[in-house]
Amino acid sequence: MAKILAADDDETMTAFYTALFGEAGHQVVIAADGAAALDVYLGFQPDLMVLDVDMPSGGGGRIFNIIRRVLQLKKPVIFVTGLPEKARGLAATYRWVSVLQKPVGGDLLLDEVNRLLAAAEMLH
Repeated sequence: MAKILAADDDETMTAFYTALFGEAGHQVVIAADGAAALDVYLGFQPDLMVLDVDMPSGGGGRIFNIIRRVLQLKKPVIFVTGLPEKARGLAATYRWVSVLQKPVGGDLLLDEVNRLLAAAEMLH
């Protein structure tokens, strides 16, 4: 079971994440904006994050930059976004980062979660 932080300002997406990850046996915590995502991250210490790129109070890119560059924490990140071009540079630059375009299917998302968790685990 992995601890997953899912951040999105779209309630439909957060309900999708809660159901999908819960049914797969993962513990999931939801954040509705960037500021909440950072607060949750610091307290929850997730194994993986699923972030929307464009959210109030700082999008996924901003949260990623704080966690990766400022705090130097290297956790897998999946950007699930309707604006994939905004996150592709991060995926090309950093390890354990991927970008999936909305709408995303549950099987594809779970496959990517499992792939990134396995890759991160191999190096720890």
